[in-house]
Amino acid sequence: NRPRVSKEQQIMKHQKLIGSLLFTGTFVGAGILGLPFALSQSGFIGGTIIFIIGTFFAYLTAVYVSILVYMQDGEASLYSIFRSHLGAKIGYLTLAGILFSSYGAMIAYPLAIGSTFNALLNIPFWLGASLFLLLLVFLLTRNLGDSNKFNAVVATVLVLLLIGVMYKSIPVIKLNNYLSFVPSEMFGAAGIIIFAFAGHIVIPPVIYYLKASRTQGIQVIKISILSVAALYFFFFTVSIGVMGAGGVTPVATIGLTGHVSSAVAIFGQIFAILAILTSAYGIGISLKLTFQDMFKTNPSTSIALIIIPVVLFDIYLSGMGGNAFTEVLNYAGGIGSAFYIGIIPALIVHKLARTHHFPLGQTGAIICLAFYGLAILYTLFIG
Repeated sequence: NRPRVSKEQQIMKHQKLIGSLLFTGTFVGAGILGLPFALSQSGFIGGTIIFIIGTFFAYLTAVYVSILVYMQDGEASLYSIFRSHLGAKIGYLTLAGILFSSYGAMIAYPLAIGSTFNALLNIPFWLGASLFLLLLVFLLTRNLGDSNKFNAVVATVLVLLLIGVMYKSIPVIKLNNYLSFVPSEMFGAAGIIIFAFAGHIVIPPVIYYLKASRTQGIQVIKISILSVAALYFFFFTVSIGVMGAGGVTPVATIGLTGHVSSAVAIFGQIFAILAILTSAYGIGISLKLTFQDMFKTNPSTSIALIIIPVVLFDIYLSGMGGNAFTEVLNYAGGIGSAFYIGIIPALIVHKLARTHHFPLGQTGAIICLAFYGLAILYTLFIG
């Protein structure tokens, strides 16, 4: 006889699944498209090593943030949580890091879309980017709501599309493409790895949605991070296996087009467009609400504050074509994301580890500070 599952247990399982999909969907956005190119610069072996290191620190800091969320008396944003532990000045620096990362992403997305539309439909680069921005402005003016179930469905579709593209690409993999190793280029991928894992800002709302115990909530976050890491690594492995270390394109799905069937290529570009659009919409809504809340701007002014800087920077960067996509993501991740998902949580944990339990204690906080600090310095002065 099977034990009966109560209605409460069924609801909890349902919420845990949706919470995991929401968190996973936040990660599986545009960052994954530039990740294979960045990792491939040091070859498969070098890319694998730096990816494992980046995954470890993303996992550790996600657990840090999860524990900090459960230490709060009530619901709070990531900005408010950081501010409560380190003061108003750090809170503003955190906001600056989030804005830097968010604007970096918003600038990169039209560049990638322009390249994608050009590869898929032979549309001029500038026209594809312009159409994307017009669609984004339209979406930001609509009140589409924030249905968790709808977002979970979109995340599922994205993951299934990506898995399908990768599965169909396996037969054209060349094993000798996995022998490359360029150690000197390894740390150059750190910025994009950090960006690709920069979903910490949604950890508080996901945990509040779950309404689960501390152990269960943190477990959902851990499983989601590791699932995303497995998906990222599989995509990198397939991309470099098909295209070779020197052949991976800045937007990876574009490069696959010349090696797989036309149907698989189309699905790959659809994934790229959906991933970028959903990421851009999510970030755009967050920026819009931030401006309305902090600066008391009306919706139209908030959208203008988002779009105008993006257009100006994209006009300046458009001459770089697809390469600009990964360059901008590298700066967004290596500076903005590194600061707010790495440096700030590590500082808080270093302060609290004497009286509260965190994985690896103060030692973990110190190595986090070292990794993310090096990433910022590398991005600023070398990368």
